Amino acid sequence: TPPPLILRERPPPIPTAVGAQTVIRKLPALPVPPRSVIIERLPPLPPKP
Repeated sequence: TPPPLILRERPPPIPTAVGAQTVIRKLPALPVPPRSVIIERLPPLPPKP
């Protein structure tokens, strides 16, 4: 399965007029803990020197 980062970059590219309606439909379609997973996976990914 692809990382959650792809899901985050998908919504922004959508258009403006249809974007408002598309975003509302995509938000409920996806799970609720998608943002939490991205935030938790972002820090562990980049190692600190």
